[in-house]
Amino acid sequence: MMEAGQGLDRRHFLAAAGLTGAAALFPWATAVPGELSAPRKQGATVRAVFLYPPSETFAGKPDGWWSWPGNEFDTEGRQKQYMTALADMEKRLGMKILTENRSVANNAGAQQVIRELETSPPDGLLLIMFYNVSLPQADLFLAAAQKLKLPVIFYVGLGVKHGPITAYRRPGVYFIQSLENLGAIEAGMRMLNTRKYLKQSLILSINEAEKPRAETEPFLGVKVRVIPFSRYAERFHQVELTPADQSLMKDFTRKATENRGVTEEGFQNALRAHLALSALLRDEQADGLTMNCLRRGMLKPCVSFMLLNNTLTPAICENDLPAAYTQLLGQYLIGRPGFQHNPCYETEKNHYYASHCTCPTKVYGPNGPELPYLVRRYAHSNEGSCAVQIFWKAGDPVTMVRYYPGEKPALDVYAGRVVVSHPMPPAGGCTTNVEIEITDRTDACMVKGHHNLLFCGDFARQFRLFAQLYQMELAQTGYQGPWPL
Repeated sequence: MMEAGQGLDRRHFLAAAGLTGAAALFPWATAVPGELSAPRKQGATVRAVFLYPPSETFAGKPDGWWSWPGNEFDTEGRQKQYMTALADMEKRLGMKILTENRSVANNAGAQQVIRELETSPPDGLLLIMFYNVSLPQADLFLAAAQKLKLPVIFYVGLGVKHGPITAYRRPGVYFIQSLENLGAIEAGMRMLNTRKYLKQSLILSINEAEKPRAETEPFLGVKVRVIPFSRYAERFHQVELTPADQSLMKDFTRKATENRGVTEEGFQNALRAHLALSALLRDEQADGLTMNCLRRGMLKPCVSFMLLNNTLTPAICENDLPAAYTQLLGQYLIGRPGFQHNPCYETEKNHYYASHCTCPTKVYGPNGPELPYLVRRYAHSNEGSCAVQIFWKAGDPVTMVRYYPGEKPALDVYAGRVVVSHPMPPAGGCTTNVEIEITDRTDACMVKGHHNLLFCGDFARQFRLFAQLYQMELAQTGYQGPWPL
């Protein structure tokens, strides 16, 4: 098999890796989210069911007949509009949303569709209800979905549906009562797609294992393939850099605001690490990786991990598989890479510090603007390997997440905002240091976990709703915020 840089020119190497152009290697290039993985993924299949009585139900009724939301409510016309929107959503998200130009009007109709669901269960169920009178049918579907373990997006497209709804805000259901809110439906579809993608994903675990082995995370369904570190090291030493590689690395350094002591050798080894890891991802058809990366000398992959995460290819330090699962979940769900970090606390300001060496520059997503950065020697050793220090924008909202696998899988979610990115020194720790105000807890020291993932943007509710939809526990120590709890 050809090695990167040996008989395989740069253009064909990138094509073989499933990427095109400089987007495979460098953060300033435009990239399509999830390019290494999404084209090989099959999106979720969702059955959409419209719940309302036919218009003739109310036609010619005597005075005093009562309908809600009103006899002028054009349900057939609205269904056509929603079907068109769902078809667009289906193409945009790369999934299947099965719709029919009819409605479920009574219990018999509901039972017929339920039998179809039992025979051929989809990945999820979308209920769209227009009339209060259809609640009994909705309840039948929800009970059947619970037995079938089908997640349900239950949408009531009325601004004036009366009555209590707390019974529908429960595990396994994303309940939406909102007026003409297709964005909420799409958020639900993304949750269903995320779970489908996770079940098809493969993470490489690069460690001291002597032989490869495979395992699967039971709840999310992510596959893990363990491969020996020696295989990565062999790849690293076989890479021969071309003039084109050198030119692109110079572009990378030229965009940096400063170079603090990184030599040409340091830059070349950073690129070798990235080419070697990209080749392993290609060979194994993997969606991301994690590795025992500390004390590796010039083989450290700090720059490569930053570049991979910029293109929504999860890359996680220190062989932390739960962090890898969290990164994968976040990238699929919101289309942005997270910053895996060590925790620290500012007790006098009641703030939290996120500190590590592999922060992405594309925290707004692959097609968004890039954060400013400088290049510097790795902070904790003297061999001269390269790391990148990122400067977050003060005031940006952030969401911090950590997935805990186990018999009862849990998701821990925090909301906050950026206060400042500190220089280093005087801040200690790792290369990138971000000071955060936690906005949904009274005490920043309530934050739990190690190697949490920090995502730029206000996505806490979306992560919590994902946990509720798939009946995960929420580790909400000290949480003080709006529903969902």
